[in-house]
Amino acid sequence: MAALEKIPVLNPLTLRNTVGGELADIFEARGIKNFEELIGIKDLRSKEKLSNKALRKAAEILSDSNVCEYLVNFQKEYLEEKPRYMANYNQAKKTYTKLKKVLPLLRGEFTEGYDILDDILDFFGVDSDTEIFETSEKKAALFRSQNKIEVDSINLHAWLRRGELDFNALNLPDYNEMELMNWIESREWMAHIEDVEYFKSLPSIFSRFGIGLVFVPSLPKTVYGAIRWIENKPLIQISDRGHDLISCWFTLFHELGHAIKHKNVEIYEGEINESKAKQNKREKEANKFANEYLFHGDGLRKAVFDRKRMGQFMSANSLAEEFSVKPIFASYWLLKAQYAPAFQRRIQIDFTSQYQ
Repeated sequence: MAALEKIPVLNPLTLRNTVGGELADIFEARGIKNFEELIGIKDLRSKEKLSNKALRKAAEILSDSNVCEYLVNFQKEYLEEKPRYMANYNQAKKTYTKLKKVLPLLRGEFTEGYDILDDILDFFGVDSDTEIFETSEKKAALFRSQNKIEVDSINLHAWLRRGELDFNALNLPDYNEMELMNWIESREWMAHIEDVEYFKSLPSIFSRFGIGLVFVPSLPKTVYGAIRWIENKPLIQISDRGHDLISCWFTLFHELGHAIKHKNVEIYEGEINESKAKQNKREKEANKFANEYLFHGDGLRKAVFDRKRMGQFMSANSLAEEFSVKPIFASYWLLKAQYAPAFQRRIQIDFTSQYQ
C-alpha cells in the first residue's frame, strides 16, 4: 500500500474485536446469519459493551452456556485495555504532528508500515519515536556546539538521515584525495561555474574519488551543508538553501576544505561566510580554502565590504576585472554585502526534482 493511501496514525483499537464483533464472529462460525434479528441488537459488531441479559440470550441462541462466561471476560479485558490503547493512540497522533514535516524526504521509498507514522519510523531506521527524538537532540547538540544560531532538531536529523540513505546506496571506491586535488587544481570546473546542470552532475564525478556528494533540499532552521565520514569515505551533503548556484559552489568548496584539512571530523554548517569573529579555526581554514580556489583569496570580499562602508560605487563587472574573477562571483559578494541587491545577478538552483 502506498504511503499516501494510508491513514496518518492507525488507532490500535481497530485491530481488536469488540465484544459485539467477537459474538458476531461466533454466530457466523456456527452458521447463524440473522443473529442481529435473533438477539435484538442492530450493528452488533460495533458494540463495545453488552448487557448480561444480552449475553445470556446469546448463550441460549447458541445452546452453549460457556459462551456467556467467555464473552464476559472478553468484554472486561477490552474495556480495561481501552484507556491504554487510546492514550497510546493520542500520543501517536501528537508524534505524527511533530514528524509529518519530514514526509517529502521519504521520496515514496518507505511504504511497508501499517500507517504513515510507521513509514516515518522506517525512514529513520528506528523502532520507536523516542529514538528519533533522542538522536535528533544529540545531532542538534553537535550543531549548537559548532554554530551560534537556532536549529530545528527534527529537520536537521531528517535532512542528515536522507544524506546517509543516499550515501549508502552508492558503491564507492576507496577515498582518493590525490585524484580529488587533481580535479580541483585542474580548474576544469571553472568553465562550468554558471551551469546548473553541470553542478548537479558533480556527484557522479566525485564518486570516482570515493566521495559521496549528496544534494538534499533545504529544510528550515538546518544547514547549508555538512561533512561526515563513513568507513573512511567523506559524505559531503549540500542543501539548496537560498537557491543560489554560487552559494552552492562556495558550500561545496568549503566542505572540500574540511575534507582535505580536517579528516574524520563531523561538521554541520549552520552559517557560511559569517564574520571572522564568529569563526573557529576549522571554519577559517575551510573558508580560506574556498576563497583561494573560487575568488583568488579574500581580497574581493574585503573590498566589497570596505567600499560599501565608505559609500563607494561598485559594479560586478568592474570588481571582476579588478580581482580577475568571474562577474557572477563579484555579484555573490555584493549580494552578501546587501549592496544594491536588486541589481545583482544570481543563478537559481534547487534540488527538488527527485522529490516531486
